[in-house]
Amino acid sequence: MELTINLESYQNYTLLILDGDINTSTVQILENALGGATRLDNSHIVLDCTLLRSVSSDGLKLLLHCQVQLAGHFYLSLYNVPDSVASLMELSGITYFIQMNTQEQNSVR
Repeated sequence: MELTINLESYQNYTLLILDGDINTSTVQILENALGGATRLDNSHIVLDCTLLRSVSSDGLKLLLHCQVQLAGHFYLSLYNVPDSVASLMELSGITYFIQMNTQEQNSVR
């Protein structure tokens, strides 16, 4: 499946709504969207992962790379990550560098 990203700008943050899979053939789409988000006047970039189906190792690598590049200028966070994707992110250790909120955490509240 492809990846579509909708970018929305709010007063305090920029929201990227991800729909699909982040893999070798779609990482460039995410990289371009993150680049576009950095050109807006918000220092917080939120990736809404509600419709995210999967993330490959290339996707994890891109997220970590972007966090390193954005550090000091932008705050990157993942919101509403599906439990199956969240498990992979936790195993990879990426959650030590990027704040993540899961769908399960949201349903408890």
